[in-house]
Amino acid sequence: MLSDKIKSVTLTTIIFLVLSFVYEMPHWLIQKPCSVHVWRQSDCASYALNYFQNERGFFSPQVHHRHAIDGATCSEFPIIYYTASKLYKWFGFNDYYIRWINYLILYAALIAVTLTSVIVINNLILATFPAVLLMMSCIIMYYGSNFLPDVPALSCALIGFYFFVKHSKSTRDSDIYIAIFFSVLAALLKISSAILFIVIALFVIYQRLIKKNLLYSRAHIFIIFSGFLTVFMWLIFVKVYNEMGQYFGNLQGTMGIWLTDKNTILYIIQRTFTEWMPAMVSYKIWWFLVPVILYVIFHWKKLNEIFTFFLPFVALACICYLLAFFAVFNVHDYYFINVFCFPVLLSIAFFHIIEQQLSVKQLRIFFALSFILFIMCAEDTRAQFLFRRYDQGWNSVPPQGFYDIEQYLRSLGIDRNTLIYSPSDPTTNVSLYLSNNPGWTNLFGTTVADAKSRGAQYMLIESSLLEQDSFKEYKEYIIGEHKGILIVKL
Repeated sequence: MLSDKIKSVTLTTIIFLVLSFVYEMPHWLIQKPCSVHVWRQSDCASYALNYFQNERGFFSPQVHHRHAIDGATCSEFPIIYYTASKLYKWFGFNDYYIRWINYLILYAALIAVTLTSVIVINNLILATFPAVLLMMSCIIMYYGSNFLPDVPALSCALIGFYFFVKHSKSTRDSDIYIAIFFSVLAALLKISSAILFIVIALFVIYQRLIKKNLLYSRAHIFIIFSGFLTVFMWLIFVKVYNEMGQYFGNLQGTMGIWLTDKNTILYIIQRTFTEWMPAMVSYKIWWFLVPVILYVIFHWKKLNEIFTFFLPFVALACICYLLAFFAVFNVHDYYFINVFCFPVLLSIAFFHIIEQQLSVKQLRIFFALSFILFIMCAEDTRAQFLFRRYDQGWNSVPPQGFYDIEQYLRSLGIDRNTLIYSPSDPTTNVSLYLSNNPGWTNLFGTTVADAKSRGAQYMLIESSLLEQDSFKEYKEYIIGEHKGILIVKL
């Protein structure tokens, strides 16, 4: 059995490495925050950099933006950013360490999905298919090699699910404890990644209290309850910490469809079909979704008890999630990441049934057709990556001058702790993080007068903006220029 696992894991690893080069990951894995959702990327990177250079404690996260009292703010559990800050300290600062940490977590999740499949599926090639399908997603691979916590959260949830399925075979308490640990970590990184954790809890309670299955003990229920309590306590901490810092830069609640007007609903639906769906996975795979669901339902009795319990509950939870966060899909593709737990479970169930239904000859034909489909879908995913790298409609990279302006600012005698104002930046932290100076952008309607009154000493402004009436008076205070960005002394 061990050799079977090694073979499937090896095949998944080879495919992962090949697709990493197909999608040009060597390029992405060394980039500063850039491209799609550079706003949220810079927020994440800012946490890590402030941990490092300001020697902040784990429970004192901070960003560059000073809309708060001193930038103190919190959202997801900052374990990744704190770990990255330690790597900065030990090996020197490179902000793309966060990318590497997240990509390794994604790889671990792909291995976990493969190992889950091996438990259910006997054919070693077929057991790699659920992980391969996950690698066909641009959203998963792009944000998995990024700064955001969404893919690491999903990854931890899938790792937790593997240990939970493993426990059903091994009956070792250690497996279920590890499953709960990773499930809790997933929820801490992104509360919406608690979907699998919730269904695990329901399954254990059902088995213990309804079916009287002694494989699941009261201790397991207590550990699960403790896990939910940990997540709840973190949410309370975030709320209190942000209120003390008076900063609310990241979404801390839901944005349901019931809060959305008709025109916005229609726009989100239209954008989902035209932009988000091909970014999630190629249309060539989308066409199979409904037939696969119907096929699995038709052969429902061939699934084991875990999957017959999990699939409907996970599907229902995902639908509730999509409705509860519907309004964010107008501009946020990465919020779809949380629902990928359902297609992963669905694919494992589907390939398990396929293995039972097809003869050896039919299975070979299935492999050949799947191989062709995967190649075509990988090419579609590569095209999505190219859009994110080169297309101006997708690529929201800030002015290039900000990417290497820090050294120039220091040459002008501007210390990294000096407060600045960046009026051309509508985000929280992009230009502030890249400049590595705390201060303000024009977010929340902050004006130059507002920034000056709060202590901003310099303004970093694109040369074209200086012609506007609100900035003309500062022309005589220009002390430097770097690639189209003017440094103005306030």
